[in-house]
Amino acid sequence: MGWSDMLEELLDLIPPNLITKDKQSFSLVCRSWNAIVASSYHHAPCLMINQRSKHTWKVYQHQNFFYKDYPELDNNAVIHCSKHGWWLMSDDDEDLFFFNPSYNRTIEIPSPIRTTYSTITFFHPPTSADCFIVGIHSVLNYVDIGSLKHGENEWKSYEKSTKRYIFRESLAPPVLHRGLVYFLGMEGNIATFDITNPTFDITNPSLKIFTRCIKTRRLRFHITEHFLVKPKGEDVIFAVFATHDEREVRVYRLVEKSECFLWEPVEDLGDMVFFVSNTSCFGYTGNAENMANRIYFPRFHGDDLVFYSLKTRKFHTFKGDFSSEKSYGFKRFDFAIWHIPPPTDPQLSEELLEWYPQEDDDDEDDDETA
Repeated sequence: MGWSDMLEELLDLIPPNLITKDKQSFSLVCRSWNAIVASSYHHAPCLMINQRSKHTWKVYQHQNFFYKDYPELDNNAVIHCSKHGWWLMSDDDEDLFFFNPSYNRTIEIPSPIRTTYSTITFFHPPTSADCFIVGIHSVLNYVDIGSLKHGENEWKSYEKSTKRYIFRESLAPPVLHRGLVYFLGMEGNIATFDITNPTFDITNPSLKIFTRCIKTRRLRFHITEHFLVKPKGEDVIFAVFATHDEREVRVYRLVEKSECFLWEPVEDLGDMVFFVSNTSCFGYTGNAENMANRIYFPRFHGDDLVFYSLKTRKFHTFKGDFSSEKSYGFKRFDFAIWHIPPPTDPQLSEELLEWYPQEDDDDEDDDETA
């Protein structure tokens, strides 16, 4: 009898009694043992890294890691956004689709024809009639925004001429706030878009751009990482910036002034915790004191996940006593994703997995013979 042949009922009793390091070793023994650890994959944020060379995903959750395979996905598939338990992805042909990693379900959607958007995201679950997708792309003196609403089979495009390089979009996933989509620019500029009423009316344009939202000019041109966060249940937008020269983390709150927006520095997040990456950013009130006032990045010191504490103004790891004011020497996974598995099986019907109503083949045949 091999290790993989042990009774599952006995194996289930082992992981809860192991310390973190031993639990990781347990998951590496064989596929069946890894599956035991993966079965505890539950409704809490986890960081997922696509290990393309090994054709598998490495999952970090609660200081543990395990592996998950998705044979349904092409190894070169790209994740653009992760929300509501779903991933917005594209394949080798740049065709877009939604994928639910918890239940291996796919929703096919139309792809933009003329433009490849550098930043693209969605709001509301893709099974909801309220779901819509937005993308943005800027070149020289114009900004192009595309949108696709649930039930539509064709993208709509909105282009606006601007001053040269007045808005260069960052990789930060946009947020939905008070009915408007907020995009974050490379220099901290803000663009808002009203998807409910896209119009070219000069007196009331759908797309509005606000510049010099960061007062300090030097800082505007030294930001290397950009993240937008609208915490759950909060009516405020935060930005998390990492700077190039000092490799520091700075947090700001967006404040609306008369006909403009300004980023005001934030020194303390209170009981909130942020999880940020280029594909997913979210925040909520921490349930435990040791989670509050922290920002989790897709970075590692050795094999340990790194977080930034606003209380100490330093980077730390869960294990050991490591701390550092700078981020030198960290391993960065810029396209890792934060994912929250759904708490229960959503019971997805085939009808819910259709983005827009499909034509009945019988009706087509009737039309041809009429």
